Amino acid sequence: LKYVAQGGPSASCPNSPFSPLGYMVRAISAEELAGHRAENDCWIAIHGDVYDVSSFVGEHPGGKQLLLDVAGYDGTAAFQTIHQKEIIDQHLPPGSKKGTISPSEQEKAKPPVKPSVSCLDWLKSVLPCC
Repeated sequence: LKYVAQGGPSASCPNSPFSPLGYMVRAISAEELAGHRAENDCWIAIHGDVYDVSSFVGEHPGGKQLLLDVAGYDGTAAFQTIHQKEIIDQHLPPGSKKGTISPSEQEKAKPPVKPSVSCLDWLKSVLPCC
């Protein structure tokens, strides 16, 4: 297993790879991420972090297909069309974060095609138009 320093930059040391707590997390490869594309084993990379969303697939307000379309891939593009990153902590149970994916591995994990329905298209279908 490969582990990497986790955490964003801090005001005192903006380029530090360590979090304020100084903990390490697993580095997930695109190949490992790709092995989790099933409804009951569903991992998605979002903004460089890899999450097990298996327990949330059936609860996703936009329907499970939106998650399954990006299962095993980097779902950042689909996710950020409608969500802020902070929503992840509000809806996923503790321990859902499996690790991080490096930018080069994240590039390899891009979905091959656009999801069947984007989150933005779904939102437009359920909310009145302005």
